[in-house]
Amino acid sequence: MRFIKSTAITVISNGLIFLISMLSAVVLSRLLGPSGRGVVDVANNFLSFAILIFGWGLSLANVYIVGREREKISEVLGNNLLLTIPTLLLMIPFYFLNEHFQFQFLRGISSAQFILVLLSIPAMNFKQGMLNIVLGLQDMAEYNRINVLDRLTGLFLLAFFLWVKPNPTAAILSTLIAALSIGFWAVYRIRSRYAAKFKVDFRVIKDLLSYGVQSIIGNTIQKLNYRLDIFIVNYYLPLTAVGVYGVAVTLAETLWGLSGSIATVILPRAAASGESREMHEFTNRVTRISLTIITTISLCLALVSKPLIYLMFGADFLAAVSALLWLLPGVAIFSVSNILANYLAGAGQLIKNTYSAIVSSVVTITLDLLLIPMLGINGASIATSISYTCFTLMTLFFYTRFTQSRWQDVLLLKKGDIELIRGVIGKGLQGLNNKRR
Repeated sequence: MRFIKSTAITVISNGLIFLISMLSAVVLSRLLGPSGRGVVDVANNFLSFAILIFGWGLSLANVYIVGREREKISEVLGNNLLLTIPTLLLMIPFYFLNEHFQFQFLRGISSAQFILVLLSIPAMNFKQGMLNIVLGLQDMAEYNRINVLDRLTGLFLLAFFLWVKPNPTAAILSTLIAALSIGFWAVYRIRSRYAAKFKVDFRVIKDLLSYGVQSIIGNTIQKLNYRLDIFIVNYYLPLTAVGVYGVAVTLAETLWGLSGSIATVILPRAAASGESREMHEFTNRVTRISLTIITTISLCLALVSKPLIYLMFGADFLAAVSALLWLLPGVAIFSVSNILANYLAGAGQLIKNTYSAIVSSVVTITLDLLLIPMLGINGASIATSISYTCFTLMTLFFYTRFTQSRWQDVLLLKKGDIELIRGVIGKGLQGLNNKRR
């Protein structure tokens, strides 16, 4: 029951986050056009990689350590703050390296914009670290409140800065200020809500880094599957193509709202519960239900993709329709690994996710380099779908080996699942009727 409540809260919050993210995407696309959006997408793409590599793996480590040893919250809080200092210092040589070599994968990013991106890295890492401390405590209501506030703040600042000066630099600056604002707010909430203090304990730093470094390798490699195509599209194609492809990616990845909500709740739960048969059966059920729902939604999204993109983003982005259709199968399938990989991470099996990420990243790089020059953004979508499928198959293999589950129990909907869905919907409708009365 607690899981259903936590997941329901997270699903509702992710629904709000989805709407806010869509509004942000529409504001960005409408005010900057394909080319301006392309610059922001390239900047955000670099930011997402840098956050992983220079984040010390603290986001996952915070969930794991706090989930197992709640009393260490003050030490985790203090050590996260301490580790932002070396992250900030490491950004200095990156600026000068780009100034000297003019990296082609950052084509279109000015020096001023790159400085803002580099400053955003420690800010974003600290903000996410604070959020994941709350997640590790399994306080899903507070976690989701801060997450929604984060997106609302980002939307407000984006709209304000683009109203003042409609250019990519303003959009990137809004990201930095939003990260700092929510990071400080999250610290305030943690200190007041959980009576936490800033403490430095080098034994806890060792535990955080020991777990975190394992996650860096796998997550960075997996990020290649998510975002490498943006850099390759930017290398071979005009910035307008990057902006159009970014719209397809944004819409496709909304399908992960449900599985992402479940995965978010599964991670701290797996860390706290250990390797129980009940947890395995529970994870199997939510995975197969999630896959069925997301596959259905993806078919609906495919049917309305053209009018949806035209209405939301305008005629300049209609080329995103075909790219979205090629992305949808892989994104739907990947919803399975979204949940199973988080279970493996919570169970201390991060290395399995790393193996899956290595194989799928090789597939991504090979197919991107072959297909993008020939097929443009459609080639990027095809490569991504195939890569997601490879990652899911490997994750499924490791998960079934580890839990002794059958693949049918993970993927195929059962009669009891349908009855459960009907029961949940029925209770929800009954609750709404009672409120109306």
